[in-house]
Amino acid sequence: MTRSPFIALVAAAAVFWAEPVRAADGPPGAAGPAVGAPAPAFALTTLDGKRVDLETYRGKTLVVNAWATWCPPCRLETPDLVAASAKLGKAGDVAFLGVDTTEDAPIVRTYVAARGLTYPQALDPGGAFAKAYDVQAFPTTFVIDPSGVVRARYIDVVAGPQLSAFVAAARAGKNATIASPLQEKIDAALAPEKFDFAGDAPAVEAAAKKALGAIAAAEKLLDESDAKNGNATDFVRTRGAEAALRGRAIAALVGVGTGVSDKTLLPHLRGDDLRDREQWADAADAYAASLAADPNDASVLTGLALASQRLGNEAAAADAYAKIAALEPGDSGALIDAGYALAKAGRAAEANETLARAVSVASANVAAHPGQPAFVRKLGAAYLYAGRTFVPTGDPVHARAAFDELSTVARRLPANDERHDMYLEEAQEAIVALELGKPGAGAAVSLAPWTGADLPGSTPNTTKYRLVVSGSAGRSVALRADGVPKGWVASFCTDRLCAPFRVLVTLPAAGVKIVEFQLVPPKGNAPPPTVRVIANDGGRESSATT
Repeated sequence: MTRSPFIALVAAAAVFWAEPVRAADGPPGAAGPAVGAPAPAFALTTLDGKRVDLETYRGKTLVVNAWATWCPPCRLETPDLVAASAKLGKAGDVAFLGVDTTEDAPIVRTYVAARGLTYPQALDPGGAFAKAYDVQAFPTTFVIDPSGVVRARYIDVVAGPQLSAFVAAARAGKNATIASPLQEKIDAALAPEKFDFAGDAPAVEAAAKKALGAIAAAEKLLDESDAKNGNATDFVRTRGAEAALRGRAIAALVGVGTGVSDKTLLPHLRGDDLRDREQWADAADAYAASLAADPNDASVLTGLALASQRLGNEAAAADAYAKIAALEPGDSGALIDAGYALAKAGRAAEANETLARAVSVASANVAAHPGQPAFVRKLGAAYLYAGRTFVPTGDPVHARAAFDELSTVARRLPANDERHDMYLEEAQEAIVALELGKPGAGAAVSLAPWTGADLPGSTPNTTKYRLVVSGSAGRSVALRADGVPKGWVASFCTDRLCAPFRVLVTLPAAGVKIVEFQLVPPKGNAPPPTVRVIANDGGRESSATT
């Protein structure tokens, strides 16, 4: 079963860096708040230390967005959410709340500052919110009406018009609906009347396999979900229809007894059904039974890995991922998953070796396929998750090296590639978060090519960098440029003002300040020089080089 590229499935543990989710293909399940039911109570603390709960928003329509910095679709969704919060919140009766359930404050603060998120962001370190709301896929957006009833539960990248429709329904005290031509195709693929499970064992087996094919087809259609272009899909409803069809197939196979020739079929279906119900121990047993008949079924191994992770058995998950990697020796993704699971299991040395293999495989693929961005993206992913694994295992030196490599890899991608800006931003945010995580650390600076829209006051046709300054909240930091050639101008743009060569900035409460640093040539399009930016907060001095 494939996973929609717009949805990142998550593991249950709340950690500083999120675990890789490439192989976690489990659905969001049927648990959690149903549309039309009261929203579960929650109590969270925002990044600025404010305590918020469901009662805080009583009398307002509340948009809750569960997200993560590591989640590509969440990053894609951010600009629309920022714009929607400004537009829908004008009347004062709509509030927005972001909830990061997998990460700690440093990386979240850095992302929030870099992307200009204006509405409150809360952390869920114990996972209570994620459990109550059954958040198993990112991004997930809930819209709760003023009386505390869930009116929309949307799992995917939410577009502005779609979110406005959800809010309008909630304001009116009505359940939101999701209808589109694409959803109609999905509903047709899973229509119950298309499947006849009557007859002898061969007929039932053929019908069960047809059902599996229809579920796979529905999953492929989910991959095409695009709310911005009028093709939103109802992920929860679709998975419910898949579960119903799967249940009919299981009952029919059980009814014909042992006469089915494919001995993997029934335990595979049972494993997927139990996975949907989040009955992880029984799901693991069912997948194991299927693997006993066919130990090389990558889809079943994936299910076993997910169930093992939900049970806290990271060693078993790592073994399953390792078997997938052996079946797909040219794919670095399973090695990444295995490495992270090994790290979670406390087997740091094996984790590091496995992640090094992931980097090696991805590097070899890049060399064998020169000029093909898809392989460069996979190499970037290998460095990204290697760095994220080094952080919780207490190895910031190797983490920093991996994030530096990620930045280098990002520069090898075309500027219009979907991961070019994302990898540049993630590498820089990760490096800044490492600095924020150091106790008693002074001001630090990080430079990366500028991504996103120019700040007001910036100069066109120059070389621009995103300069991130981090340190203690309220601290004044002096920035200056060193090594600027004669005739060139180094400009610091922030807070709607630009200053040549040096500037004094005050760090906000988040401890992170974004500055657009420009190098302006004396004439023409001369190649940019190597310049050093130096930061001094009255104590420690730090620097970064373009």
